[in-house]
Amino acid sequence: MSFLNCSRSSFALSLISLLAALAPLPVVAEEPEPPDALQIEAVSLSWPVGEAPPVPPIPPVTLQRLDMDTAVQLAQERNPVIQEKYQAFRASQDDLGSDYATWWPTVSLDFNFGNYNQNSYYNYAGANSGVDTSIYKDYTDGASVSGLPSYLFARNYTSSYLQGVQTLDVNWKLYDPARGPQIWKGKYQVKEAGSDYIISRRDYSLMTRQAYVKLQRTLASIVTGRQLVENDRLLLQLADSRKRLGVASQLDVAKQITVLRTDEVNLVNAKRDSLVAQAQLAQLLNDPRSMEIKPSEALSPLGSWSSSLQETIDSALEYRQVIVKNLSRMKQNELQAEIDLAIYRPTIELVNSLYWTKNLGYPNSGEPYIVDTGRSDLWNSESVLQIKLTGFDGGRARMDAAAARKRAAAAQLAARQSTNSVIEEVREYFAQSTDGREAVLVASGRVQAASSALKLQSQRFNAGYGTITDVVQSQQDLTEAVSSYIEQLADYNLALVNLARASGLSYQDDPDLLAQVGDPLSAVGLSSVLQRAQSDSEN
Repeated sequence: MSFLNCSRSSFALSLISLLAALAPLPVVAEEPEPPDALQIEAVSLSWPVGEAPPVPPIPPVTLQRLDMDTAVQLAQERNPVIQEKYQAFRASQDDLGSDYATWWPTVSLDFNFGNYNQNSYYNYAGANSGVDTSIYKDYTDGASVSGLPSYLFARNYTSSYLQGVQTLDVNWKLYDPARGPQIWKGKYQVKEAGSDYIISRRDYSLMTRQAYVKLQRTLASIVTGRQLVENDRLLLQLADSRKRLGVASQLDVAKQITVLRTDEVNLVNAKRDSLVAQAQLAQLLNDPRSMEIKPSEALSPLGSWSSSLQETIDSALEYRQVIVKNLSRMKQNELQAEIDLAIYRPTIELVNSLYWTKNLGYPNSGEPYIVDTGRSDLWNSESVLQIKLTGFDGGRARMDAAAARKRAAAAQLAARQSTNSVIEEVREYFAQSTDGREAVLVASGRVQAASSALKLQSQRFNAGYGTITDVVQSQQDLTEAVSSYIEQLADYNLALVNLARASGLSYQDDPDLLAQVGDPLSAVGLSSVLQRAQSDSEN
């Protein structure tokens, strides 16, 4: 018996396996290839979307002699991001006005007028009149009832009438528990939008100053790069002259060519960086097509920082709007919790309604429903005090309020973190500005020393002392010194503008620093020295 059961089970399993193997596989439809961009664009190509408002270009005379303060002013007046934040701020003010408008009653008027048709069909006579016509037989003694009105025996009725319906509602919420918190939430939304606008103005002022300094840096690199290339070419001519005199080799000439090509590459990179810096500054000024932007001032120290670190930190904590923005969000979420819980408190509203129905007659009806007698007026008015509240909603409002409180706690922690970030930024930029001042002085002295060393080394080489390797080393030292000085000076100026943005304070003019730094890049050129050395070697 057990053997038969096992055989039946095996047969059933085999049959199921066979049917599963013979079953058709599900057909997977191939997904069509996505259309290209032109096909997608063709769908809505003819739909008008408008154009961005044009902005007049900045006069070229202004761009060709552009100072930093003018650039910042133009950016604040013309940059679309700043204008966008300003419009958002104005919109938040309108939203607050909408919240205040809930104090006033609302007046609404509804007016309907038209032709109304009615078709009625019944299965017994007299249904339209509501009178059983059989009762008339008792009063007529079996006589004909043809003299009675026909409508008493009608089984259908068709009519139309002209009617106007007017409704005037005046509702006034005398007490709304959510109104006060909603108004205060709108106030803090205005405060947040104002912070966004102020932050955008300050950020784009900073970015404009940064772009201006970067453009100054690239132009300084171009000027000094040209001087270094000119020096290399003169030294190459000097090496070639000494080769013809038999006191130098082709190796000396090759070394000079290597130095020349290196400085030429640096010059090309400086020109490229200058175009990029111009494009960045033009974009910040909202004049991206301008091609000729030239700073009116060469790269030089902007000044020095005179405030102490503690004064700078205290000023930053009062100045930075990012802290105010996060605290405003905290207040908004706390008020949102009150708004959510207001559903459990009663709302008292005065409801006034006036209903007027005007019938102008039944134009399609005969006697006795003539037009003149079908005119009528119906007035209905009410004035009630309505009290509404929600007793139970499954705890939804309480959970919404709990979520809002947690978001408020998160915003408070974000404000704490923003405070820490502000202090960290101030300390970083303060260190860069104070130590950067010394770095600029050292880098300036390095340029002057490297320039003097190259001049002396060139004169010694022309007099027959030293080797071309010493001259090449002096050239490389000068190139590195110039590059380091430009970078140190640009970084120092960027640290000053960053610290001013972070703290709300400003750097001060420092004539002593300008006198100590001087203009070391003006002494990079070796034209007079090398030309005199070349003429002496040829004679």
